[in-house]
Amino acid sequence: MLEFVRDAASALPEGTRVLDAGAGAAPYRELFGHCEYVTADWANSPHPTALACDIVGSLEALPIEDGSFDAVLSTQVLEHVADPARVLLELHRIIRPGGRLYLTVPLVGELHEEPYDFFRYTPYGLGHLLTGAGFDVDSISPRNGYFTTLASLARTGSWAIGDANDGRGAERAAARRLLSSLVSVVDAFDDLDVRRVLPLGYQCVAIRRAVA
Repeated sequence: MLEFVRDAASALPEGTRVLDAGAGAAPYRELFGHCEYVTADWANSPHPTALACDIVGSLEALPIEDGSFDAVLSTQVLEHVADPARVLLELHRIIRPGGRLYLTVPLVGELHEEPYDFFRYTPYGLGHLLTGAGFDVDSISPRNGYFTTLASLARTGSWAIGDANDGRGAERAAARRLLSSLVSVVDAFDDLDVRRVLPLGYQCVAIRRAVA
């Protein structure tokens, strides 16, 4: 994901006006030092710094004029909105004609930021939503292969399985040790996956069609 965002940032000319939609703690801010970088998030974000964003409010109705941004970045946000079609329409509205949307979405992953965890996306569902919002889809590609997905699930399994006062703590500890030992071994096989049909998620570039 970092590589995708770095490539997006490097493709933007100096002075480009960029909105990070659902910025949270704005982990990619430094990559956009050459741009006019604006952050937005909502009041229910689990990131304490989100309330310090430049814009605090719902992505369904942003207090921004039409065509105000040259590009929008939104990473791992669309699963947390109850009406993704409406959010994409809003992002389309605030991007100038010819401007770009850089987007990442999950396909595989544990429940998180509950109760605001609504969706997972296939490339076909994502493409349908984007074209329905008026975007031209430039690319949708998997972020990784099958083995990295397995490695990620092994890594997060330690907290995902939870704990209980049922006398099986030692078994859970053994399971966690096993999962931990598998992470680097499994991940090393990722380049063997040529189909890439079970990634953690997808990265996408979409364009607001320029006025003829």
